[in-house]
Amino acid sequence: MADARPFRGARYASASLREALCPPYDVIPPELARGLRRRRRNAVHLELPQGEGAARYARAARTWKAWLEDGTLAVDPRPAFYAVEETFRLNGRARVRRGFLAALGAGPKAARAIVPHERTLAKPKADRLRMLRTVGVNVSPIFGVFPDPSGAARAALAAARRGKPVARGTSHAGVAYRMWRADAPALTAALTKALAPRPMLIADGHHRYEVSRVHYRRTRAPGAEAVLAYLVPEEDPGLAVLPTHRAAAVPLLERARSSAALRRFSSVKALEAALARSKNPYAFGLCDRGFWLGEPEPRGCRSGLAVEWLARHLLAKVRPDQMSYTPDAALAARRAAALRGSAVLVKPFTVAQVRRAAKAVGLLPQKSTYFFPKIATGLAFRPLRP
Repeated sequence: MADARPFRGARYASASLREALCPPYDVIPPELARGLRRRRRNAVHLELPQGEGAARYARAARTWKAWLEDGTLAVDPRPAFYAVEETFRLNGRARVRRGFLAALGAGPKAARAIVPHERTLAKPKADRLRMLRTVGVNVSPIFGVFPDPSGAARAALAAARRGKPVARGTSHAGVAYRMWRADAPALTAALTKALAPRPMLIADGHHRYEVSRVHYRRTRAPGAEAVLAYLVPEEDPGLAVLPTHRAAAVPLLERARSSAALRRFSSVKALEAALARSKNPYAFGLCDRGFWLGEPEPRGCRSGLAVEWLARHLLAKVRPDQMSYTPDAALAARRAAALRGSAVLVKPFTVAQVRRAAKAVGLLPQKSTYFFPKIATGLAFRPLRP
C-alpha cells in the first residue's frame, strides 16, 4: 500500500514565490544557475549551491540554518498536505496540472507500492546522499503518478483549493504556481485513503528516491522513513509526458542504415510529425546529414518502447559522456550538429505505456521520459528533523 502522509513543511514566510523557485538540480545548466544565484533567497542556494566538494554541502547547511533563524523560512505548526496548481503552455496551448506535496514512505514495506521505471547512476546518487546527510532536508520533491479511477483524490484536491492560496509565484520557465495548505482532518483522511491501495509510479526523481531508501536503511533516523513527493492523479488532464531525445557526439547514420529502414524528410518538424504517426513501436528519428525516420523490425523488446530498442542497438556503443538529453527535438538536432554527431528522436508514449513497460522489464534506460513541466523546488521543503 502506498504510504503518503501529511508533513510539517518549511515554507517561505512571504506568500510571493516570484524570486524563490528553481528547477530540480539535474536540469539547472551553469548559465541558469548563475542567474538564479543572484537572487539572495532563491531555492537554488539549497538545491545546487555554489562551490565544490564538501564545501558545497556545508554551504547549503549554513544557508538552511540562516534562513530559519532570520525568518526567511518557517516550519508549519501542524502536518499538512500541500495542494499545488500549475498553469503552463505546451505546444502553444494553455494547460493546468493539479497535484499535492506529501511525505512518501521510503521504508522497505512502503517501497513495495512504488514503481520505478528508469535506471540510475552512481555519481548523482552519491551527490544527493551527501546533500541529504549534511543538510537533513528534502529540498526538492520527487514526482509520483497514481491511478485515481474513482476521482476521490481529485475531489479532495478540489476541496483543498477552495480557500486562499498560501503561496503563489512564477518559475523562470513561465509556469505559474498556486499552493494551498490542506490540514483539515477530513481532507487529509480522504487523500490518505484514496492513495493507500494505489501503486505509485515514479515519474521523476529516481535518484532521490533511491537515496532516501539508502539513508533510511543506514540511519533509521526519525524522519528518514519518507521523502518529499509531488503526487498527481494519472487521470489529471494536465499531466503530460514527453519523450527525451538524445544528442550523441558520434555519427550514427551508417549504424542506423544497417539496423532499420530509413526514410528521409525535409525538416525536424516534418520528421517529428512522421515519427508520431508511425505504427512501428521502435520507430525513431535521426538527424545526421539529413532528417531520417528509422523503422526497425518491430520485435525483440519486451517493453514495447523505442527507448529500450535504441539502448540495445543504435546507442549500445555510445558512452554516457558522449550523450546529452532534451525533450526539444530542434535543440537536440542543433546540439548534434555542433558536435558533428547525431540526434536521435524518441517516439512519444503515454503514462499507461510506461507502466506496462516497467511491469514487463523493470527498469528502462536512463532519461526515458520527461514529465512536463518539472515540479519546481521551493514550494515547500521537508526537514527530516522539524
